[in-house]
Amino acid sequence: MASSTTYGDWMRPIAGGIRNIGKPLTFAGLGVLVVTLMLSMVNVVAAIATAVIGIGTIAVLAVRDREHRNVLDRTVERRSWLSESRKGRALYRSGMLAPVESGECRLPGILSRVSLVEANDGFGDRLTLVRHGRTGEYSLLLACQPQGAALADDDVEDAYVASWAGLLEALGGEAGVTQLAVTVDTSPDSGVRFRRNLAKRTVKDAPELAARAMAQIMDLYATGGASSSVILTLTFRYVDVRDGRFLEPEDAARRIGQLVPNLIRRIADAGGGTARTLTIDEISRMVRVSYDPATQDTLEQSDGQAWIEWEDAGPVACEAGWDHYRHDSGVSRTWEMCDPPKSNVTSSTLARLLGPLADCDRKRVTVVFHVLPPDKTAFMAEQNRQRAANQVSQEKRASISAMSQINKANRQAIETNRGAAIVFFGLLVTATVRAGDDERMRLEQATHAVEGAAGSAKIDLRPCYGAQDTAFAASLPLGLNLRNYTPPSAFAALS
Repeated sequence: MASSTTYGDWMRPIAGGIRNIGKPLTFAGLGVLVVTLMLSMVNVVAAIATAVIGIGTIAVLAVRDREHRNVLDRTVERRSWLSESRKGRALYRSGMLAPVESGECRLPGILSRVSLVEANDGFGDRLTLVRHGRTGEYSLLLACQPQGAALADDDVEDAYVASWAGLLEALGGEAGVTQLAVTVDTSPDSGVRFRRNLAKRTVKDAPELAARAMAQIMDLYATGGASSSVILTLTFRYVDVRDGRFLEPEDAARRIGQLVPNLIRRIADAGGGTARTLTIDEISRMVRVSYDPATQDTLEQSDGQAWIEWEDAGPVACEAGWDHYRHDSGVSRTWEMCDPPKSNVTSSTLARLLGPLADCDRKRVTVVFHVLPPDKTAFMAEQNRQRAANQVSQEKRASISAMSQINKANRQAIETNRGAAIVFFGLLVTATVRAGDDERMRLEQATHAVEGAAGSAKIDLRPCYGAQDTAFAASLPLGLNLRNYTPPSAFAALS
């Protein structure tokens, strides 16, 4: 039974400007007015035409849909994808038939410069890190065994949530931490491991009744189940203060290794069980199965643990479509969260979305957290409060949404004054079906299942149109920080 405690008061960053249309559009509107006034001294007709065209353009760009995009965003999104497709960048081929001579199945696209390194931490143990060559970041993967809240009392469940909040606050004050992600991966259980474990416990001279009972158990319970894995990924970015360069793996591992014991303790307090770091082979297997789902059965049926090199963990071939992603033996679709729940929720709201869905061969839910540093928390809270108050003051009759926004901003400011941290979070959902003749129909069935589960969780999802390959890579528990791959924008600096 879920706890009766509710959670909410999430709010999107307020754009600011006139009517909260954003500072870039506000400055553009002021520029149109200045130009109109100057033209009116020379030609009144030209001034009127400039005002009508300029203000009309700004009004069109200020209108946003439920996904918070305007007509320019949608146009750029479509044209960018068409341009990349014409250049052949939506196709990828590796292995022996690839145009390169390495013969390896490396990861495609945004993951092409991601590698695995092993280094000694400060305690003399070996630590496996994911190294991001383009951004200089390192990611630590921790496998968790959540205890679940099915049999937990309300006070225990509330303590889990409070401990998780404490973990986020501690990471916000830790220098070098850039991102935290939690990935829940669910897939059908082939039953191979179940049969193998039972076979080891069956002796040859067992009584006939016992042998038949074991055989019936294998037939009844070996298939139809689902396996789940939970991986917590921490991303770090360390820079040497002397020369401004990124730290080498050994130095980064020593810093990260000092945080591991405290992280494991905090994860256990939050109900995550006993966390452990993943090895190179485990990370390579996870990525290989994600890109080639048919490999899972082959790996489980092998007698020994086949070693998979990181250089061969990628797909042999993949193709990024407008609303889907084809990779080896699977076809996937990835969604991103547009808006969090509008109303308060309980701790069990995400249970259906996180659990296995019958129409999805594989499903991966990744929640990404960016904790604001303590020195920026108070400033951001006060800025949100002022912008929300300006929105109310600009309306003759304040709307319900504006009043709700200012109430949330006020409560946010009060909590930050008490020491709370501001956390930006997002959610990615990837559904995968096996490739085949009826793959399109099964992908649509998986789409309805995911969107229905998201609807019950009061989360607004939209497919990552034109960026399915990047979204698929971002949902993998590799610590990919997309903020560092976005080119700097002058408009973003004004907001």
